Amino acid sequence: MITLKIEYWDRVSYTSYDSEIKRTEDLSAETEDALFEAFYKKNNSLRYCNGSYYKFADSKDQDRYQEWNRNLSKSRSFNLYYGNGVVD
Repeated sequence: MITLKIEYWDRVSYTSYDSEIKRTEDLSAETEDALFEAFYKKNNSLRYCNGSYYKFADSKDQDRYQEWNRNLSKSRSFNLYYGNGVVD
């Protein structure tokens, strides 16, 4: 089991563009691939919440995630982003 610390960031106020850490959580999965997929889905759930996002607490974990994300196949990236939604 792999467990990494992630941070939830949200806007300081509705009139500000700045975000701040609101809480820290543990994210766990059996493999690094599964952990990064779970992280992607958590962040994707906030895609319409301006200024809200998750970030890995350790910059090395963030770098590994970015590399994982860059190397996703187009079909997997599409499926992760849209899930079971219908795309016209």
